Amino acid sequence: MPNAETHAERAAADMTNELSLEGEFAWSVYDVQRLIGRLFDRRMREIGLTQAQGRVLAALRRTDGQIQTALADMLDMERAPLGKLVDRLEEAGFVRRKPDAQDRRVKRVYLTQKFASVAAEMVSLGEEIFDPALQGISVAELERVTNALLRIKTNLMALDEANGEPAT
Repeated sequence: MPNAETHAERAAADMTNELSLEGEFAWSVYDVQRLIGRLFDRRMREIGLTQAQGRVLAALRRTDGQIQTALADMLDMERAPLGKLVDRLEEAGFVRRKPDAQDRRVKRVYLTQKFASVAAEMVSLGEEIFDPALQGISVAELERVTNALLRIKTNLMALDEANGEPAT
């Protein structure tokens, strides 16, 4: 039987196919994130902010009053570069730092009223990116993909915690 596949060859072929799907998924997620970031960066410059500043403001919009360490973890940034970003945003009047009520050494970062002046523009910018990006995708499809990504995020956070890393 010269043409017969061995069990190991079949297993390797199956593994390649399985990894191919996982690999395609991983690259697709990366490419979508990269393209959104590129479009977001171009548009943020139009309203006078950098992509990094926009990410900080967007993160605070989700959860205002975070401590800088948590904000750095959420944005997957080192603390020092985040501190400089927050410094610039504070100088521009978009955020303010306040001492934590329980630990005065810890600073919490809050959005200011000035953020409201760019918040609507950021929402509009997001719509200009996502409306065409999601064209042809139903609400049900978007909900399924979002739920799947949230499950993947939860699984990865559990894996991170199992490896001794804090979940963010």
